[in-house]
Amino acid sequence: MRIVSVVLNATVLFCLVVPARARAEATASLVGSVRTSDGAALPHVAVVITGAPETRRVATGPDGSFRVEALAPGRYEARVDVPGLEATGVAETVVADGESRLDIVLAPAPVRERIVVTATRGEAALSTLGIATDVLDRERIETRAASSLLPLLQEVPGVATARVGGVGTQASAFVRGGESRFACVLIDGVPVNQPGGAYDFGTALPFELERVEVVRGAASALYGTDALAGVVHIMSRRGRPGAAASLRGEVEGGSFDWQRYLAATTGATGRLDWNAGARRLTTDNEEPNSAFAQTAGALSLGLRLDARTEARAVARFESSEVGTPGPTAYGRPDLDASFERDDLTVSAVVRRSDPRLAHALRFGYARTDQLSLNPLDSGPFVPTWGDRVAAFPIFDFPDPEGFQNRTARLDGGYQGELALGTRHLLTAGAELEHETGELGNRAGEQLHPERTNVGVYVQDRLLLGRRAYLVLGARVERNGSFGTTAVPRAALAVRLRDGADATTLRGSAGMGIKEPSFLESYGESFFAKGNPDLEPERSTTFDLGVEQRLFGSRLRASATLFHHDYEDEIAYTVVDFDTFEGTYVNLAHTRARGIELGLEARPGAGLALWGQYTWLDGEILESPSDFDPVYAVGEPLLRRPEHQASLTAEWSRSRLAAGATFVYVGRRADSDFVRLGLSENGAYARLDARLRVRVARVAEAFLIGENLLDRVYQEALGYPAPGRSLRAGVRLTAGGGR
Repeated sequence: MRIVSVVLNATVLFCLVVPARARAEATASLVGSVRTSDGAALPHVAVVITGAPETRRVATGPDGSFRVEALAPGRYEARVDVPGLEATGVAETVVADGESRLDIVLAPAPVRERIVVTATRGEAALSTLGIATDVLDRERIETRAASSLLPLLQEVPGVATARVGGVGTQASAFVRGGESRFACVLIDGVPVNQPGGAYDFGTALPFELERVEVVRGAASALYGTDALAGVVHIMSRRGRPGAAASLRGEVEGGSFDWQRYLAATTGATGRLDWNAGARRLTTDNEEPNSAFAQTAGALSLGLRLDARTEARAVARFESSEVGTPGPTAYGRPDLDASFERDDLTVSAVVRRSDPRLAHALRFGYARTDQLSLNPLDSGPFVPTWGDRVAAFPIFDFPDPEGFQNRTARLDGGYQGELALGTRHLLTAGAELEHETGELGNRAGEQLHPERTNVGVYVQDRLLLGRRAYLVLGARVERNGSFGTTAVPRAALAVRLRDGADATTLRGSAGMGIKEPSFLESYGESFFAKGNPDLEPERSTTFDLGVEQRLFGSRLRASATLFHHDYEDEIAYTVVDFDTFEGTYVNLAHTRARGIELGLEARPGAGLALWGQYTWLDGEILESPSDFDPVYAVGEPLLRRPEHQASLTAEWSRSRLAAGATFVYVGRRADSDFVRLGLSENGAYARLDARLRVRVARVAEAFLIGENLLDRVYQEALGYPAPGRSLRAGVRLTAGGGR
């Protein structure tokens, strides 16, 4: 009986204790967050929870938080391996019955990780993406001290630029061999391309910028029209939470009668942060009738409504005027022609981020008002270049009233991000856009086109194991010109080795679309009649690359192979050679493939290095052009060099900072467009340098030199680039921080 009693008591005890233990195992959970040392959340990164009983893997949600359910009680260690970010200590805790918390803070490595937005329309660690993306942050933009945005873009792998003269003149950026209208350009999330994709970078100057993100590869699966070759996203400077208010003022003068004045303030108080700035710039640009003047303003306001909800409004305005003397390398300048431009961009976003779900409502408005003027007849001239003489004279076409090009894009949208299970981060959104225009000679009847576009998109970011990240997405676009079409995208990043010397393989594939311009669809000119039946221009892009970190993340090197196919390109063609009646057709087809190499290093002692090299093999596969041999089948792509490289070094210590940038641009196909028979533009090299000295607690003096070797070259045939220039100035800063 005693034995039976012991067995019964043991059985009762087992029945009471084991279920209680099972309940404890079933109810124990671990929650936490992953953030950088400056407070930025890290969404969709792998968190590995390791303990004696078991190992679990989970991906963080939209706000960087994670939750692991049904853990057995015990001591656990959490590991997050993101190349370029280092844990500030051992992240471990004891998980008991109920809910335990563990927050993980990662500090930047010497070559730090980038948190990007443009590649996925949500914050993402760059090392988790198979999408080729580069970031020019505030520090790099400010230390580079470039006179315009173009030299900065020129230092991004896969991006070529061309400008018809000095600062403020018409300028283009070509991403991976695409046309200048093949990249979607965003300012604070608002598309600013003219309807049809064109964007003139000539007046884009580095003014109150937080960062510039460049995505290479078709991104229409997220952004719809215009993103055939990639995306350039320009983001305004903002106040940082906790930063005391500061005032900044700059005065700068130099060669070519350069004068620049800037005043700005940045700060945060309570739930509000702000940045506001105003700038005035004038220069004569060396060439006759090339003077440029711009007045610009920028305002960014952020308001934290509660712990998880933030509202932000941003506005930027630029008013510019520049002389347009024409191709002065071939003859007399046009001394009265000019180009006036006013740009306005406004955006407003309200975003709420919860552990598993984030919502965002966005509104955007972009307007550009451009006016080309040529009030006087400057007379004809015969173009010459060396011993070449054109067969026909060039005539001036005076236009006292001017040609107006006023367009606007009004758009709004909703986006949601949902963490599904422990491995998926699902993004879905919808956008509505209305485009309007007022185009034509102001002396006559103008064209007033309008178009409405609707797009819906979905994207899944999937964690495979703990070292592989897959992105799958697609968008359906209903365009007011060409109807409905769908475009997909996929990208994969696989980390072969963790730690400071991580190796990551990347690859992506996607399709892009671009709508016709207003003139291409709705134009009424006899010589260039619009074609309402145009199909969208399309692209199919692939790339495969590897990134290697070395020497404790003091060096990051990357190599990428890419292949882009651009089809159904819209080109002008003459349909009747007796009357020279013309229209637009989907007949052109080009191909671009190549290699991109990138380098970033911080070897120590205040030294930082950036370098890039791009080899591009571009070719015209189909063309309807009968007028210029540079557009013939088999020819290379216009103004896109086969070889391009740059190397930048920055050094700082105590009160002194110095830097230099060397740029090489190889030979490229071009045309004089005045029948001189020139079809190639020669290679050129440019050396820029800068020096900064802090002369007092609130004062810094600086000296900047561009084209220090005084090279004679033309970014576009016929338009001489400025020679050597020197600028000097003083920056005054009062208050807390920069």
